[in-house]
Amino acid sequence: MPRITLLVCAAMALCAAASTTRPDTEQPAPPAAATPTTTPGPHQHFTAALATFGLRFEDHSSAVEVGLATCDALDRNVTPSQIAELLTQSLPITPTEAELLILTAVDELCTDDLTGEK
Repeated sequence: MPRITLLVCAAMALCAAASTTRPDTEQPAPPAAATPTTTPGPHQHFTAALATFGLRFEDHSSAVEVGLATCDALDRNVTPSQIAELLTQSLPITPTEAELLILTAVDELCTDDLTGEK
């Protein structure tokens, strides 16, 4: 199956608690402030979903650009079959992979444009 190389950045936070001995007279350190967690946005969901289907791009922004262009084309009443044909002509992907890309774009990126939500 043809693949487009996508460098999906996966950030992992590794926490390790180091135990140190301290004299009895030393005051305990104040509790560490909780690190706020960030919720992945639609762009991260989009690229992660593409990766699960084996669709890989050179970089994250290339994948998002293709997805947003797909949303834009749909907004301009270009049919999904026309978009799939354009994708298979311009990218080394199969028609099935083009359909997966379109559906993933609709699920993860186009919702903002179509419903004003997400």
